Amino acid sequence: MNHPDRRIFLKRLATLAGGVVLVPVVTSCSSGPSGGEEQAPAAPATTGPALPEVPLVRPTEWDPIAYNRERGNAGAIPPSYLPKINGPDGVTGHLGKHLPYVPEVDASLVPAGYVALMWGDPAKGYVRHPQAVRSEANNMEGHWYNWIRIRKAVDGEAEELQSRYSDWPGTAEGDNGAYAVFGDGEITADSGKNTIYLAALPGDVQPGDTVRIHAHCLTHGEYVDFLTL
Repeated sequence: MNHPDRRIFLKRLATLAGGVVLVPVVTSCSSGPSGGEEQAPAAPATTGPALPEVPLVRPTEWDPIAYNRERGNAGAIPPSYLPKINGPDGVTGHLGKHLPYVPEVDASLVPAGYVALMWGDPAKGYVRHPQAVRSEANNMEGHWYNWIRIRKAVDGEAEELQSRYSDWPGTAEGDNGAYAVFGDGEITADSGKNTIYLAALPGDVQPGDTVRIHAHCLTHGEYVDFLTL
């Protein structure tokens, strides 16, 4: 589906109850070495010599909970949240809550070249991730994932696409990610836990491929995991 087709698709979705709540102009962008279209600045990934390296390929003994806890304690997660991730419910209530999964949704909700993502898979016993608008309670920053980077999990160079979400419950002009709703109802119901993130896939990704998801929660920092599509 080319870019004009994607825009038309999302405009149609915006008219459906429980569908996409904002119609961004969807464009591809790349944060990898291949460059890509000019894009608005996004929050940079946390980097530093103390942080565990983000792997290109899913390790044989991959443990996303252990990895994200280690990387979080090294600086990828704000200090104020560390007692939570290291606490007694750190796995199910906090780290697991920030891990991505692909929900079972009607294929018509997902434009070609995109994937539907949610956070905190209840099938694994994880708390579902909420979203929140900007308010004094969150220092006017809001609480949602403001960028998602997806890369095919292969050694060497590969295209990486970054989808941007500069607001919630609707995105803003210039964003290339969008939202949909899981099930019926409003996207803001149940603390926004039914929010689906529509994120762009690199052109080299096919069904059955494993991809790396590297994403940033405005309130709780960065998280990394691998999914097989």
